[in-house]
Amino acid sequence: MSFFSKWFGNDTAKKASIRSEINIADAISAHMQWKARLQRCLDGTSDERLDPMLICRDDQCALGKWIHGPAVDHFHGDEDFNALRADHAQFHYIASNVVLKAQQNDHLSAINLFNGEYVQASRKVIHTLTELHKHLEEA
Repeated sequence: MSFFSKWFGNDTAKKASIRSEINIADAISAHMQWKARLQRCLDGTSDERLDPMLICRDDQCALGKWIHGPAVDHFHGDEDFNALRADHAQFHYIASNVVLKAQQNDHLSAINLFNGEYVQASRKVIHTLTELHKHLEEA
């Protein structure tokens, strides 16, 4: 996303501030791990007791806490940042619905949701986080 260049430029202090607030590489990894967690849920091989009501909360993971907290100070009012917030919320909503459908034994709907909307939402969030990570790592 081009908006990171607009916000950072060569402002190393702002980059350092954001790096101290959130580890973007860890956030990317955590979001990537959701795919495996959901796949195990769909396969019936998960040892986790996943709660759709918690999963749908986009403000509970480290990234969500940052997006709803300190990031607002950095990117307040930015259209692209608001898109990231919406994409992240959508990711959690869809992931929770995959689990809910699986728990309701509606496996076909769960698999279709997982292979369709979930994959798209996940890609959007991971792409944006990857772009943010690149900009934060630039000298």
